[in-house]
Amino acid sequence: MSTEPEQPAYQNYPAMPPAQPAPFVQVKPGVNGFAVASFVTGVVGIVGGAIFSVVFGIIALVSINRTRQRGKGFAIAGIVLSGLWTVVLVVFFVSGVLQGIREAPARTAADASYNFKVGQCFDRPQTNQSAASTPLDCAKSHFGEVFAVEPLSGNDYPGKSTVETIGHSKCPADAGRFLTPGLNYPDVTTAFLYPLDTSWAHGDRDIKCFFHRIDGLPMTGRVKDSGTPYTADQKLYLEAVEPYYKIAGEQDAATSWVAKRDVSAQAVPVLEKEISELQARPWPGNAQGLVTGLINVKQMELADRQRAAAATDEGSLEHALDTARTHDVDSDDTDGAIRTALHLPPR
Repeated sequence: MSTEPEQPAYQNYPAMPPAQPAPFVQVKPGVNGFAVASFVTGVVGIVGGAIFSVVFGIIALVSINRTRQRGKGFAIAGIVLSGLWTVVLVVFFVSGVLQGIREAPARTAADASYNFKVGQCFDRPQTNQSAASTPLDCAKSHFGEVFAVEPLSGNDYPGKSTVETIGHSKCPADAGRFLTPGLNYPDVTTAFLYPLDTSWAHGDRDIKCFFHRIDGLPMTGRVKDSGTPYTADQKLYLEAVEPYYKIAGEQDAATSWVAKRDVSAQAVPVLEKEISELQARPWPGNAQGLVTGLINVKQMELADRQRAAAATDEGSLEHALDTARTHDVDSDDTDGAIRTALHLPPR
């Protein structure tokens, strides 16, 4: 029996070839983050961005030289952009300073504006107060006409309320002296320009009294030339009411309670005469109803004045005068409406 040679349990595999080195791939270095940040903040600019752009750019350039990363162009561009933003900001700043220097005299003129003389006219300022400091030809359309200038004394600013009190006292009296006596100026009233503490420091130390239309509309020509003779109704009304207003002013000037009582005693016959004259005749148009209302208020005020005239102590006097003042306010309102109805100027 033949015997076949036995196969080995496994065959030998050829030996593995020696390991080959992996192919070398050249990896590009990344873009430096600080360089990108420098470029972005340089584009954004505006103060803080420009500062950060320079800082990031310098850090990026130092880092790129060490690591060979990319982004050197970004870093340089960021630094250049920050420089451009700096130039722009400097230009704006210098322009603002120069503009402020140019406008400083204009602002000073506005603070010490309204340097008008008697007889000059002006327009109402719209957006720029300094526009009001330019006198206008009174023959052309204008807002106001200066008729008096009242100087203020002292080195220190007296205060807004004090200046206003002086204006309210001086200007109406000045208007009466300026206008032609015996003529009616129904469409105009008085007002005044006065210094504030800021313009006081620049030398504005006067109150300028001026006329303007009651309705606020522009006027043409001089106020003094616009007067017209009083009608009979206008003249009779003024003759009836003016004496009481005069004596009421005397009471305001009285200092002691006895002096106030004496003025009240003098006011009683004046009020009685006013009521009698207002009742003595008919009044035109809607003035009749208004005059009737004024008479009713005056009768209540007369009773108050009679109590004040009979007062035996300061307390009872002041109580009567307080009530009289309340009725006096009502009569002032009615008087204003009557003057409008009769085409008279306000008090």
